[in-house]
Amino acid sequence: MGAGPVSLWLWLCWALPARASGATEPRLQRDMPNVCPVFELALVGHQQPCVQAFSRMVKMWKQGCAGRKWCMGYERRSGYYTVYKQAYRMERQTVYKCCPGWVQRDGEPGCLHLLCTVGTCFNGGRCSEAGSQMCQCPAGFQGPRCQYG
Repeated sequence: MGAGPVSLWLWLCWALPARASGATEPRLQRDMPNVCPVFELALVGHQQPCVQAFSRMVKMWKQGCAGRKWCMGYERRSGYYTVYKQAYRMERQTVYKCCPGWVQRDGEPGCLHLLCTVGTCFNGGRCSEAGSQMCQCPAGFQGPRCQYG
């Protein structure tokens, strides 16, 4: 019975974050609409091999010793072992993000919604919350950004 709460706690700490991370929006890819490549520098760790040499004396049976056919002797032998150290380097990586002016919503594949921010609408237009028009234009102006008058 004592292991039950501990097991549940371990499951909650391990499984729930994994499931929560799976609930994020799909990863943007190059062939999706309104997706642009962005180049970022990232610190990437890798294992770097480092070969070390060592020598040791090995006891061996030798043939042709003085007065006897076999005798005990020592020989120097070289050996090698490889250790790995953690090394870091800056790498340029391509990451795909929504192009300027576009946003991804509701787990859709790609950036399908226009992003209306300050300065997007011209001639006194305001950002539209719904509909296919990005901006609500004042009388006498038209176009997705109220740019035509």
